[in-house]
Amino acid sequence: MTRLRRAAPLLVAIFLLGLAAVFALLATDVRAWQGRLRSDDVRFTASHPVHGLWGSPAILPGDPASLLLGLSDPLAYRHALQLFWVSQIGGSHHSAQNISELRVTTEDDLQALANHARTGAERSRAAVLLGVMTITTPTADNATQVQTLNRAVQYFTQAVEADPTNYTAKIDLELTLRLERPAKVRFGPDSRGGVGTGGSHGAGVVGGGY
Repeated sequence: MTRLRRAAPLLVAIFLLGLAAVFALLATDVRAWQGRLRSDDVRFTASHPVHGLWGSPAILPGDPASLLLGLSDPLAYRHALQLFWVSQIGGSHHSAQNISELRVTTEDDLQALANHARTGAERSRAAVLLGVMTITTPTADNATQVQTLNRAVQYFTQAVEADPTNYTAKIDLELTLRLERPAKVRFGPDSRGGVGTGGSHGAGVVGGGY
């Protein structure tokens, strides 16, 4: 018992040094995440379908820094946005079947964000991208065009309701509502020029304010 008492100050000192080291590494991981998001956002803006973006730079096991920063939804949105661009634009190494499968995956990811993301802004941006994917999907006949138009309106309306300050969502909703004669409108790749992508030209900054 006497030995334990004598050793107690040393044990406390070791514990405090270990705790200080953990906090130092945590601060390092936070700064690393901030730098990684900024640099990879720039890379994505310059070349949308870039692989290997926004990977964890954390030193500590379990990456507690990402939890501290609340990066779950922002990272999910960034990866869904990347899939969105690849699914819309494609590439020489993507077959028609791969693009079709990628679109399904992208829609699933964006739908999850539109319904369950942490903030209204995140839900709104995801809903806008769903609306864009919907309205740029080729349609076979007038009846399908009407359904496509209505579905896009629902997504853009959801985006406005989730974040009334999302100006892009309001413009996209207004443009879609103006398509009063869907029989004379062809939805395809050219439609992208008239419908925004909800901030897709830049993923943004740390912690959900991107």
